[in-house]
Amino acid sequence: MVPTAVRGDTMSAVKFSVVIPTRERAETLRFALRTCLDQSFDDYEIIVSDNCSSPATRAVVEEAGSPKVRYVRTPEPVAMSNSWEFAVSHAQGEYVVLIGDDDGLLRHALAELDWVARETRTKAIRWEPAFYTWPNIALPGQGDYLRLPFRCERAERDGRGAIREVVAFREFYTALPMLYNSAVHRDVLTDLRRLTGRVFPHPVPDVYSGFAVAHAAGRYISTTVPMGVSGQSGASNGIATLFHRGRNAIDREFHALNARDGLRSEPTVPDLPVFPQVPVADAFAFAKRTLFPELAANLDRRALASACVAGARVAESDWPAALAAVRASLADVPELQAWFDTELAGTPYRAPAPVQLRPSRLGFDGTYLHLDAAAFGVSDVAGAARLCEHLLNYRNQPVPYSGSENDGQVAAMKIADLAYVCDERDRAILRLHLGHGELLQTVTRLREEREEREELIHDLDKRVQERDEQLREERRWSLKRPLRVAKRLLAGRKFAPK
Repeated sequence: MVPTAVRGDTMSAVKFSVVIPTRERAETLRFALRTCLDQSFDDYEIIVSDNCSSPATRAVVEEAGSPKVRYVRTPEPVAMSNSWEFAVSHAQGEYVVLIGDDDGLLRHALAELDWVARETRTKAIRWEPAFYTWPNIALPGQGDYLRLPFRCERAERDGRGAIREVVAFREFYTALPMLYNSAVHRDVLTDLRRLTGRVFPHPVPDVYSGFAVAHAAGRYISTTVPMGVSGQSGASNGIATLFHRGRNAIDREFHALNARDGLRSEPTVPDLPVFPQVPVADAFAFAKRTLFPELAANLDRRALASACVAGARVAESDWPAALAAVRASLADVPELQAWFDTELAGTPYRAPAPVQLRPSRLGFDGTYLHLDAAAFGVSDVAGAARLCEHLLNYRNQPVPYSGSENDGQVAAMKIADLAYVCDERDRAILRLHLGHGELLQTVTRLREEREEREELIHDLDKRVQERDEQLREERRWSLKRPLRVAKRLLAGRKFAPK
């Protein structure tokens, strides 16, 4: 059963509702909440929705001491999708933004989203988040990493076209307007409730919401400018369910609550830890069946089965069961099962490669700036958000959106601008991150090109000023000339006596 909230007035009380579902993560919630309260915009509320946690969660909310924050709580632990449903049901804003309790918002986020919403009158605005791994992430050697997008593209996208690209795995699923990386108008959520009875009827609420919102909104604004930070901490559900299946208390609770609350995977998709293929395929299959059965887009089930056999993160003792799960998912098409028996059934076990979220080489790759967050003194998502805002430098200037054809150049120019944005200490740290010869040559060239442009503009301004002065002098001379002629004529004129 999904707990629901009672809301008397259907009119929006505020522009944005920032919703934070949480369960037993007071130590990260404190910093996530801090980023939400540090906005350069005022017309919003924050809803901390506690999935029946210990008193420490409520204590963090009371510690914040802000009238913008409302605290709600489920009477018992519920599945993640039901927790999100309960949380969003309390939102009173015109637009809803949902973040995890180890995520954060950037300071410019709500002000920029308000401007884009008013300018485009869109029902959904999707952004590309920064990515941060907390020091305590449950993956050895992957903590203290920050990936910051440095692009500035903004475009309108067709929701159905985006769905086709994602389900064909030509784009990553975060290209969709998930509630986890988007501001979504309340009308879209109302439409989804009308269609399926709720916003999150699937066990993987973030991925499913991307397909659902893309369908219900029809068209949406997509930007590569980050508005938030996607955090991965020691208690992250995604890390637990994808990389520690069956070996982690968070994973066991996630699956147990889903089973108890009747949230199950699609029978045509193997329930295996294979990222991103399985969560994307499962969410799409459910969304297509319940929301858009007529959409001309389908899973390539042979490719999915091959990906599951190649990428399942299971122990060797579980390998026979994994192969059996893939075969069972093809039971509705005997030809596919026969193909599996011939091509994949005899695949030997191969140990999964170590998970690598943090690249071995930090620096700027032309699109993202990859940083060792600890080198900048960052130890939590609030610190990561402050560092992002500092490096992006959107606090005191509008976001300089560009077309996709200029996006790489804009990103490279922003890297060059870091020399002017950062203090001496930060510049020294960045030199270590950007200390690759080819990159430094690129940055140096861009800086030289900018300085040459500035010199050219200065020279042109000077020449224009000189020409303006010349024209003013010529105009003064042209006005004086007829007066001088008239004076000479009058001086030589003979007047007859009266």
